Amino acid sequence: MTSPNLKTFDRSGMTPLRLLRSMAPELRGVVTNLHDALKEMRSCVFRAGALVLTDEQVARQAWLEPDALARTLPTILQAGFMARDDAGALYSPHLYDKALRSEARAARKAQADQRWEQAQAGGADDEGLTRKQITARENGKRGGRPRKNPVASAADQRSMPLLSVVPAGQDKNPNKKPNAVSVSGSVSSVSIDLESERDIHIPSCSISSEPTETETQPVAAAQVQQLAARMLSASGLGGDQAGFAVSFARGWLKEGVSADLIVSAIAAHRRKMDENRENPRTMGVFKAPVQRAISGEEVVQLVAEVTPDAPPPVPDWKLKADEAWMRQCSVFGAAVRDDGNYTRVQREWPEIAARNGLPPCKRDRAAYEAFFQQNAQAAA
Repeated sequence: MTSPNLKTFDRSGMTPLRLLRSMAPELRGVVTNLHDALKEMRSCVFRAGALVLTDEQVARQAWLEPDALARTLPTILQAGFMARDDAGALYSPHLYDKALRSEARAARKAQADQRWEQAQAGGADDEGLTRKQITARENGKRGGRPRKNPVASAADQRSMPLLSVVPAGQDKNPNKKPNAVSVSGSVSSVSIDLESERDIHIPSCSISSEPTETETQPVAAAQVQQLAARMLSASGLGGDQAGFAVSFARGWLKEGVSADLIVSAIAAHRRKMDENRENPRTMGVFKAPVQRAISGEEVVQLVAEVTPDAPPPVPDWKLKADEAWMRQCSVFGAAVRDDGNYTRVQREWPEIAARNGLPPCKRDRAAYEAFFQQNAQAAA
């Protein structure tokens, strides 16, 4: 897909397309035609190779009258439904943002596939299994899907009511087989504590007091609840995910993972989701980022101990070049809005730049930096 020629692209300043409903019908129709034309071109900018389409060519491509486009384009640019790139080509910020997010998703998927292939390159035990089957097996080793209320479930299993049957007599029905067993009478419920019964009835050989390689560190309930609350706060999720947060917190604390590392990994992933305009729905979204942070925990600690060097100071000519470039963007945009003809403004730009105290160089950021750098060297 053809992309606009931009030094920087600010997603935060985009105008929501829903505001198009508030505009005049003619303006809504023009914006819709422009977007439809770009979608048919499978592009987000009106450019043919390196050639920037003029407003008249854009109107023909979008099935518009040239005077209708010239009449509405200044308002459309001012509202932010369309924009000009650094070369003056008309493009859609919304379609460009969508293309960037699609490329980011494709890159993440490619990286995940590459990591998966590298991880499976030396695994002879996984031959013949699909990726879904291997993932299900690994999830099963970690305990499978967490319970909605793991604390209550564990308490219920430790105190499980057992039923005992008290026979009330023998059934004398001659039609039944001799070996048939009839169960009738009253049923009494007996509550047995499995923890205490285990110590009494289970042989000592099955419960060893010696530590094994699979044993984990004991974790206090208050510590688990405190970490779960911090995880919910960092993720921005509601109380319906409290059970999952408690389950994840207990597992990671048993593995000896730092609580600060877990919270910082969740907060960092939530910031990335906010930048991509994504909203988490479950606590499971943050499981993989935390696991990646755990894998690189030692590296993170070493990086935190290193004090970064101070960045070099920005030269004075660079500051002047940036200021002049930002000012020419405003001057050029105002001239296009006032004149209504982009081609004429671009042709008369040297005179317009001279009237506004701008350098007589090409309207390009690199040219502006070169101009001010040469002046600074000449003055020195």
